[in-house]
Amino acid sequence: MSANIDKLARRQALRNRLAAIHKFPLGAHVLHRVGVRSEKASFRVTRLLPDGGAGLQYRIKGERDGLERVVTESSLEADGIRLFADMPS
Repeated sequence: MSANIDKLARRQALRNRLAAIHKFPLGAHVLHRVGVRSEKASFRVTRLLPDGGAGLQYRIKGERDGLERVVTESSLEADGIRLFADMPS
């Protein structure tokens, strides 16, 4: 009986992973707070990454410094002015 429960749990986990949809598309401009006391900086989404256990992840590139970092979706905000500006075709 526990084998059936394990199969069901694995199937449900797979279904949840497949159903996860990123909030921000590739190329979107987003805001991210780099440090605890620092201001929010503008970044561009360069890659959509799977859930690493803490939520969906993104690779983002800084508009100012050009550095890339991996962040979770919960740490990002839409840059309302430039969310879809200069989207790659």
